[in-house]
Parts: sequence; C-alpha cells; structure tokens
Amino acid sequence: MGSAKSLDLIRAEYNYRERGMETIVFLPSVDTRAGGKIWSRLGVSLDAINVGKNESIFKIVKDNVQKLKRDIKAVFIDEIHFFSAEHIDDISEIPDKLNIPVLCYGLKVDFRGLLFEGSKRLLELADEMEEIKAMCDCGKKAIMNARFVNGKAVNTGKQIVVGDESYKSFCRNCYKKLFN
Repeated sequence: MGSAKSLDLIRAEYNYRERGMETIVFLPSVDTRAGGKIWSRLGVSLDAINVGKNESIFKIVKDNVQKLKRDIKAVFIDEIHFFSAEHIDDISEIPDKLNIPVLCYGLKVDFRGLLFEGSKRLLELADEMEEIKAMCDCGKKAIMNARFVNGKAVNTGKQIVVGDESYKSFCRNCYKKLFN
C-alpha cells in the first residue's frame, strides 16, 4: 500500500506543518486501499481528501482559501497518475490563480511501461520534476513496475486495478526478463 514516494510526501508535508504552515492533501477516490489516508510501509500515515472523477481540486482549494479563510501554503497530491488529464489541467490552476505550490507524487508508467494519462499530462505542464529513485533487486535504478497476480507477473489487463494485485519495481532489463 505505501511506498518510498508516500513516505517522501508525508515527510515533505510534515516539514510545512512543523513550521506552522497549513497544507491540504488529496488522493484520487479510485485508490480505495487506504481509506482516505496516505500510508508508508514504515507505518506512518497522513489524512487526505478523496477526490472523485468529477470533482475539482482547484475548487476545493479555492473554497478552503476564500470561504473558510485557511492560509494554505502548499497542496500535496498522492497517486497523481490515477487522475485524468482534465484533473491535471484543473490542478494547474492552483499555482497560477491562487499562487499556492502543488507537490504531486506518483508513478510515470504503468505495469506495461506505458504512461498513465495523468502522468503524461503532468509531464506536459509541470514547472519542474524531481524523481524519487527506487532500486531494482539487481541494484540498478528501477523505472518499471510489474503487476503480479497470484504471484505471477502479468503485462496485460486494465491499466488501473486496485485490489488483490501486487506491484514491484524493476530496472528495464529485469522487467523484460520477467516476460522472456
């Protein structure tokens, strides 16, 4: 359920709050594994607002700032890859119109090595990108994610499935070896 990227998001959000700065945190509602929380494998968690397919993150943030008079200093979004291109366009309005930085965490490619829709749009619009490095069992940089069903690697199926599947990071070479 949690990952290094989730731990990094929790750490970064904590740094804001530790300095008395208010934040707001979002998760896509399609990710039902954590029940409205961002979890790290180390056991730490962070409450988040679940955002549905037709909800506007920009509107939620704007309402928090203008109607609720919250002094939001940063917006954090986990599992950004699960959001649509329209969500990413909506999210891009936050720094442009509200002057609040948005820090997004997620995967670039799916278990087939293809860009997620949300990741593709984010790559097109982001002011800057920082990569959180993962390591393959062989010691090389992991850039691929393999999906395992009943302990067997698969490279076919729906792009977004949240359930009994498990995922593991691999370098490109080790990923290819799973299917040869």
